[in-house]
Amino acid sequence: ALKEFYEGAIRDTINNEVPLLNDLQETERPAFGRRLQYPFRNSRNSGVGSRADGGTLPTAGQQGYVLATVSQTYTYGRLQVSGPVLRAGKHAFAEAMVTEMQGLTNDLIDNLGRQTWMDGTGRLAVVNASASAATGSTNILVDNRFARPGEPGARYVSVGSLIQVGSVATPTAFTSQTVSSVTVSTAPATTTDTVVAGNSAGTFSSSNVFLFVNGVSAGGEMQGLLGLIDDVRISNHWHDSGGFISQVMGISRSDVLALNATVLHNSATVRVLDSNLMQTAFDRVAANAGTRPDRIYGHHDTIRTFLDQVAADRRYSTGPQGGAPAFDGGYSSLSYNGVPIRADRHCPYNTLFVFKRDVIKLWTSLPIEFADNDGAILSRVTGQDAFDAYIRRYGNMALDGNPAACVAIRDIQIL
Repeated sequence: ALKEFYEGAIRDTINNEVPLLNDLQETERPAFGRRLQYPFRNSRNSGVGSRADGGTLPTAGQQGYVLATVSQTYTYGRLQVSGPVLRAGKHAFAEAMVTEMQGLTNDLIDNLGRQTWMDGTGRLAVVNASASAATGSTNILVDNRFARPGEPGARYVSVGSLIQVGSVATPTAFTSQTVSSVTVSTAPATTTDTVVAGNSAGTFSSSNVFLFVNGVSAGGEMQGLLGLIDDVRISNHWHDSGGFISQVMGISRSDVLALNATVLHNSATVRVLDSNLMQTAFDRVAANAGTRPDRIYGHHDTIRTFLDQVAADRRYSTGPQGGAPAFDGGYSSLSYNGVPIRADRHCPYNTLFVFKRDVIKLWTSLPIEFADNDGAILSRVTGQDAFDAYIRRYGNMALDGNPAACVAIRDIQIL
């Protein structure tokens, strides 16, 4: 039952529910053990220049390179079934397994979808510094999308999930918590969402305290677009003074400025996304990378707002069989300069990502599969009349081209 479900439903769900992950191309670079290593060009040959007739030739130079190192990350989904269910018979067992696998699959896909957009640290939300959890309280207040553009609030936290509270350096600084309820505000007058923990989470009196995925270590998740399409010199929405992360693929962005992408921001003040701002993103890619973007991604709210802003500039093609155009009140496709604008529910708020797909590559050393190295999918749970199984995926995301071909448009006003 497990194998049959895996061969069909999991693969179908992956293709349908995580647009960016499904869209990215796999890198063809060979792996060395548990990581990829390849030279990354960061400067031009200095031995180029004009000279007078009979003048001395330019001093010989060479291309500048740094060594990029991409470590793989490990994502798991685990389920457990009791002995009585196994004993109930083939049909009951198969039904129980399918039910469990459907839930496990949705949770794993949701996790992978979030990781493709995040910064690799496992951060889910930033704890509000001025309205933190009081001593003995189970309420954890986190900054929401109305406090600062781009903040996720509690959108990535779900009831029943396990979370850690701490800093980027020490994600496990406070006791891990089981989430009992989540309140996500839809009122622009608010600045926080509320996560209720199963027990007292402690007192968070300082800034730069975050909610993390339980058990994650620093850099333990895939390096998503927030980390890859970033500029270390520009503050981000986690209240950090610089970029989301200071190193990409083991290279310091401060030392190698060529690893910084283009970030069009407005110092955390929302502004209207119009055609001029979109064209600026395209122009930056053309001027800095000598190419043209072929991907635009955003959250549904951001895309809907852009559609409303450019309504007067829209052009409509003829309808079916050459008749009058059909106006259905929504949109099935939207593009700019011929590049489709795609929606992904996990994409950060208030942001559009404009990039060349070839620059962002996916490295999958092990596709999603059951752990059955010993020939068995189900394993006994020590001390219990139960069995468990888990699925796993190994890999990461990385830059495999000029970061200047990538632009993040931040601080977009959402209507």
